[in-house]
Amino acid sequence: MAKDKQLQNPTFLDRDISWLFFNQRVLDEASKSKTPLLERLKFLAIFSSNLDEFYRVRIPMLNGMWKLHKKELVEHPITNPKESIYKQAKKIIRKQQKQFGKILVKEILPGLAAEGIILNYGQPLPDFALEELRRYYYVHIAGYIQIIDLQQVKDFFPLNNEIYFYCTTIDEQAYIVHIPSGRIPRFKVIEEEGKTYVFFIDDIIKQFITETETFHKLDKIYSFKVTRDAELNVKEEAGRDLSKDLVKELKKRDFGLATRLLYPYDLPQQELQYALDYLNLKKSNTMTGGKYHNMKDFFAFPIAKPHLSYPKFETATLKTGNIEDSASIFSLLDQGDQLLHTPYQDYDMVLRFFNEAALDPQVTHIYTTVYRLAKDSKIGNALLSAARNGKHVFVFVELKARFDEDNNILWAKRLEKEGVHISYGIPKIKVHAKIALAKRKERYYGLLSTGNLNENTAKQYTDHSLLTADQDMLQELQTLFTFLKEKRHKNPEDDITFKHLLVAQFNLYQRYLDLLDFEINEAKAGRKAHVRIKLNNLEEESMISKLYAASQAGVQVELIVRGICRLVPQQKGLSENITVKRIVGRFLEHSRIFHFHHAGEDRIFLGSSDWMYRNIFNRIEVCFPVTSDRLKGQLLHYIDLQLADDSSATWIDQQGNNISVEKGKGVNAQEQIRNYLAEM
Repeated sequence: MAKDKQLQNPTFLDRDISWLFFNQRVLDEASKSKTPLLERLKFLAIFSSNLDEFYRVRIPMLNGMWKLHKKELVEHPITNPKESIYKQAKKIIRKQQKQFGKILVKEILPGLAAEGIILNYGQPLPDFALEELRRYYYVHIAGYIQIIDLQQVKDFFPLNNEIYFYCTTIDEQAYIVHIPSGRIPRFKVIEEEGKTYVFFIDDIIKQFITETETFHKLDKIYSFKVTRDAELNVKEEAGRDLSKDLVKELKKRDFGLATRLLYPYDLPQQELQYALDYLNLKKSNTMTGGKYHNMKDFFAFPIAKPHLSYPKFETATLKTGNIEDSASIFSLLDQGDQLLHTPYQDYDMVLRFFNEAALDPQVTHIYTTVYRLAKDSKIGNALLSAARNGKHVFVFVELKARFDEDNNILWAKRLEKEGVHISYGIPKIKVHAKIALAKRKERYYGLLSTGNLNENTAKQYTDHSLLTADQDMLQELQTLFTFLKEKRHKNPEDDITFKHLLVAQFNLYQRYLDLLDFEINEAKAGRKAHVRIKLNNLEEESMISKLYAASQAGVQVELIVRGICRLVPQQKGLSENITVKRIVGRFLEHSRIFHFHHAGEDRIFLGSSDWMYRNIFNRIEVCFPVTSDRLKGQLLHYIDLQLADDSSATWIDQQGNNISVEKGKGVNAQEQIRNYLAEM
């Protein structure tokens, strides 16, 4: 009986099911009529892109466990507990894809049409457009088309997430046609009688490929795509050149094991079975879709209408200790710490930190970590400049940043060529910390951030960057960079301690447990105890268990978790003092904030680390205290606004579902934060 009760009320939700509920929240944003039409298309693109990554990263693991008949230790309470997580995930995805199609076809397309924008979706090409589309086909598309005769080619291998046509003729010949959407724009626009018509290149190819002799007898044509496992099999051993091994593996990534065949619902079973046999796939690897695939291409939808998009967003400028009034950023930091809240405030201060460090004759050393640089990174170029100016520059480049490996390798080689000292990584450990240190002749200056040092993503991701001249904290940062230079694992003999910084592999895990224990003891003593934490993902079981213990002791725990949340909130006897909100809006919530009441001291930390097993135990992460009362006040108000959100926020319930927040004052936290910072 107790076992059945535990299944109905599990201690931990499943991480993959929880992630799918996060992606559901993205889909829900696309379904909102108050979301501008073109932004709704972008949310569909985000959903599609997220799902592709899920199939490349998580489905291979779930499928492997299913094949090995391993039962999940955690079952999701709203589905059959005898089902594998793999089967549960596929059921949820099928339901979501149906909703995706309904939102697009029944809501967004009619809305666009009412605005004079006609997306030709599943309809024959109109007569008025044929001449121009034929010309476009022969001039811009035909040269990229690859036709594969399946009677002649027996080893056709579809690349990852590329779109293909499977074509049959009336004389029973079969061909594959590759849709070159990665090389030319997915959409073609034609203006006609005051209206804007948008066409998929898929339909243009279907229309005019029949003019090729091979397809004079074309009978049927179906689109499909194959998604492949993105895992890289790199030998991480001391002394090996990780960059060379990665380059070899990256060339194989598009040839990984197939994890999904996406095909149209009207594909006959006989043809489907033929495709499965030819591709050596099983029916369990299939998923039906619509007539079109790769809806992430909606990111590049070729229409710009201001009234159909979010209003123009003006970034605020720091007004306290305005950098324009200071001779240099270093003299500004001598006056006190500065805290930047992006994208609400512009990223110029971070760029100026690196640029001034590169040019300042008093700066002798620059140290930084790189996880995801922009392709044409201004920060990367500043580091090149610094090296050319004779400064000692050390950059720890994390080559294993998933899907950014190519760019990181290119930057590492470019920096190394100019004399920058490069470390390529630590075997079996990822360095995810976002830190930089400039050493002037008289003292240190530093940058610690919750987000990547990337001026492009800073426009879309909410993050915090602390710029400081706190010598105690920065001496510890120097100690960490010295450790990173050695490219090794921590060992018991190390005499490395951190008093101010919280560093994964060293003290981060225990410090957070200690901070929670303090709140627990305060609650037991009848004093105020309060914890507020904002994360991307909450997955690590011992940290969740400590939050449960805090709740049971009477600590009020308020969480904001954007993505994976394995914690079960509001469960009697376990977590009734814990609430969890999820915010999905215009900007991607990316920052991590940790606020502990701590007997009225209001201890606040920011950092790069989520509470996931990988972050805490398999990475180098850095969280850092905010000690200035002025800056702490900003962050406290920031959290207040997020917790008050009743516009873009939802509650997460005991089953992991997104539950609407009861409407009150109509608080949109992202808008309110921008207004607050602009007026500050």
